[in-house]
Amino acid sequence: MNEIKAKCQIRYDPDGEKKAQANHNKPRVGFTHNCYTTGLGRLFQETVKGGLEMAIGKAWPMLLRYRCNGDKDKFREGKKNPDAVFIYDDPMFDLLNKTLKDTARGYLTDSEAKRKQEIVTQAIDMIIMLAFEDIYYRPLLKLEIENVIKAFIKHPELLEWDENEERVDAVFNGFEGYANERKKRHIAFMNSVRERAKQ
Repeated sequence: MNEIKAKCQIRYDPDGEKKAQANHNKPRVGFTHNCYTTGLGRLFQETVKGGLEMAIGKAWPMLLRYRCNGDKDKFREGKKNPDAVFIYDDPMFDLLNKTLKDTARGYLTDSEAKRKQEIVTQAIDMIIMLAFEDIYYRPLLKLEIENVIKAFIKHPELLEWDENEERVDAVFNGFEGYANERKKRHIAFMNSVRERAKQ
């Protein structure tokens, strides 16, 4: 299994990191730099990703404390069950919150699922709360969502999964059974997007 994962995750570049650097903005199957053996690869895997995780880990508890109105008991409970705190009466924010978190939890199912789900859901809390609490960012968020929807309705082909993405999904996130179900849902979604694009 580890060998399969390695093949999906890492592409050996015989010409070294200089060539990989030139490919940064191009489509790729795995990481541009081997994340275990090269300097830039380890910088990305350990320092960049680790730094982002650390930043989220420091900022999110402060956001939780704010969301709990300074109530220490609610804060303690909120750390155990954040979903009980980050709830929204506003239908749009409620839909966005549930959709993003359900998607993350449904996709992140590998051996590090608990840690990855925590990082991603905390990042979601931070983005949604910024727009929810700050009226300046609320219309911006709605405009961004509107424009993203319009853009992908116009170019649905950009949401298609290629063979490599399907293989990586199958290897890292549930193997054949669940991956096949996800693929069926994705195909149904793409068909609906294409129908909308015709209107």
